[in-house]
Amino acid sequence: MSAAPNFQDGFDRLIKRVSDIVTKISGNILEDKQALMVQTRVKKRMMELGLTSPEQYLEYLEANLAKESGSLVSLLTTHHTFFFREFTHFEYIKDNLASIVQNVKDSGRNKISIWCAACSRGQEVYSLSMFLSFYLPKIDPSMDFEILGTDIDPESVNIAKNGVYHRREIKSAPMNYIGDNWARGKGDIAEYVKAKKSISDKTKWDVLNLLDFHKSFPKRKFDMIFCRNVFIYFKQDQIKSIMTHFLDYLDDKGLFFSGISESLGGLNLDIASKGPSIYVHKALLEEVPKVVSIAPDNVVKSVDPIVAIKPKLPTMPDVLKVLCVDDSSSILTLLKKIFGSDEGFEVVGIAKNGLEAVEQVKALKPDIMTLDIHMPEMDGVTYLEKNFGRNHPPVVMISSASRDDSDAAMRAIRAGASDFIEKPALNNIMERGEEIKTKMKVAYMDKAFEANHVTSVDREFEHKIEIENAQDKFRAIYSSISDQKKLEKFFGELEGDQPPTIMFFEGQDNILMALKDEWSKKIKFDVEVIDDASGEFKKNVVYITDFKKTYDDLCSAHKSKPSSFLVFGKTSKHAGEKILEWDNAHLLVEDINYVCELSEIATDVVPTTSFAYMSCEFLSKK
Repeated sequence: MSAAPNFQDGFDRLIKRVSDIVTKISGNILEDKQALMVQTRVKKRMMELGLTSPEQYLEYLEANLAKESGSLVSLLTTHHTFFFREFTHFEYIKDNLASIVQNVKDSGRNKISIWCAACSRGQEVYSLSMFLSFYLPKIDPSMDFEILGTDIDPESVNIAKNGVYHRREIKSAPMNYIGDNWARGKGDIAEYVKAKKSISDKTKWDVLNLLDFHKSFPKRKFDMIFCRNVFIYFKQDQIKSIMTHFLDYLDDKGLFFSGISESLGGLNLDIASKGPSIYVHKALLEEVPKVVSIAPDNVVKSVDPIVAIKPKLPTMPDVLKVLCVDDSSSILTLLKKIFGSDEGFEVVGIAKNGLEAVEQVKALKPDIMTLDIHMPEMDGVTYLEKNFGRNHPPVVMISSASRDDSDAAMRAIRAGASDFIEKPALNNIMERGEEIKTKMKVAYMDKAFEANHVTSVDREFEHKIEIENAQDKFRAIYSSISDQKKLEKFFGELEGDQPPTIMFFEGQDNILMALKDEWSKKIKFDVEVIDDASGEFKKNVVYITDFKKTYDDLCSAHKSKPSSFLVFGKTSKHAGEKILEWDNAHLLVEDINYVCELSEIATDVVPTTSFAYMSCEFLSKK
C-alpha cells in the first residue's frame, strides 16, 4: 500500500477524534461534510506546534487533552458575526423600548439586564450597547443597562473584552450609533478602532458552555437573552435542554431572541412567539398587557389604555419608498434586486444624476434615497449642497469614494447625508444587502434626530486623497477616438501630482501627432507621443502611443510598479488578452453592460465618472 493512503487514513482518524472532542465539549456537531474544514484547521494547528503527521498530533492531543481541547474548540467553533446582524430584532427593541423600561421599573430596578449567550467576538454586545446608548436616554434618561457577553471560546471572549476591531468592520454599523463611541488606534494598530468607555463600561464578559452553564452560573433574571445563530449546530434534544435552562434565567416579562433561521417550534417549550424568532414566557400572554406612554418629562408611565400615547420614537412605514440615484445601470439593477427581495422596501424610481434626482424627488415624494457621488451633469455632493434641507427625504450615500476622503464622503455627510456605504465591487454587492437595508432603515427612523454629523472616529480617519511619490507609480489607459469627451472629463478631475500616464490607442498610429496637438489644448498636463518604451517617463506627463507597437515593452518595464489600468469602452480580443498580462494592476473597466474576460477579473466595473477618483485613491495608498 502506498504512503499517501496511510497518511490520509491517519487524518481520518484524527478528524474523527477531534470532532468527537469538540462536539462533546461544545455541542457543536461536526459532520462528514465539514471534514475538510476540520482537516485544514487542524493542519494549521499542527504547523504551529511543529508537528508533521496526524499520528504525532494525536499523541500530543492525548498527552495534553485538557489544554489542547480548549484550543480545538476555539479553532473549530463558529465565529461568523458582524455588527447589527439581523436588524429586525433591533427594530423590535426600539418599538417596544418603552414597555421594556416600564417592566424594569415595575420590578423596582433602574437597569435593564441583557445576556448575549453566544457572543463570539463581541460584535453583538457592542451593537446592543451602541443601540441602547442612542435610544434609551430618549425614553427615560434615568434608566441604565448592562450587557453580559459569554462564549465557550476563551480567545473570543478576550477579543470581545478588548473591544478592538478593524476599521472596515465598524464601517458596517450605522453612523448614528457609532457616534463618539470609538477611538482610532495608533502606530501599528492605526487601521483599528477601540470601543470607548461610553459603551464598554456597560459590558461584562465570561466564558460559559451552553450545555452546562446552569451548573455553575448563579441564578439571576435577565430582561433580554440573545442566543442567535448557534442552535443550528446542536441536536434537538440539546436545544430543548439549553432552552429550558435559559427560561429559568429569563425574567417573567423578558424577551428571548434566537437566530432568524432557527425555529424553536416543536420542542414543547413554555414559550410564545412575539415576532420573528422573538419569544416570551407563554404565561405572559395570559396577562392583560399594560399600556405605556411618554410623559412630558420623558419618563415612562402606566396609563389608561383609552388615553394611551404611542412612544415618541419614530417608526417604520410598512413599505419604505426608495429613490435610487446612480449613473451605473448595473448598480441600479442590483439595488432594485436587493430592495425587491424585501417586502419592506419598494423602489419607486431611479435617476442617473443629480439633475434627474431633483425632478424625481418632486414627482415621486420618496421616503428615502440612495445617492452616488461621481455622476455626470450634477454629482452627489453638489446635489446635496444645493437641494438638501429639512423637508428633504433622508439620503444614504452608496459610492465608490472612500469614506475617509474629506473632499467626497465627509463633504457629503456634512451636506446632509445620513450615512455612507463604500460601494462594493459588482461581484459582491449582494453580500452587502443587509448592511444597505439596515442603514436605510436607521436613516429613516432617526430623521427627526440631530444626526447629520461626522462621527469622532471618522474625523480621525479623514484625509485628503493625494498621490505621494507619483514618479514611482504608473497609470495606463486603453481608449478609442470615440472616448474623447470621457477622457477630457477624466483628466479635468485630476488634482495634484499624477504618475506617468500612458494612453494606448489601437490602430490609430497615423493620427497620434494630431491627437497630441488636440490634447495639449484640452488638458493641463504635458502631452508627448512615443514610439517605444525607452527613455524616462515623468510624472504629470501624458504619453500617447500605439497599443500594438509599444504595449509589450511598456508592460514588461512598468508592471512591477503600483499601477492603475483604466479601460474605456470595449477592447479588441487581442488587446483584452494582453491587458491581462499586467496582472498586478488595479484594473477598472467601464460599465457598459458588456461582459468580457476583463470584466470578470477587474478590480471593479464602474462608469467612467468614477475612474479619476478610484484610480487616484488606489495610487494614494502607501
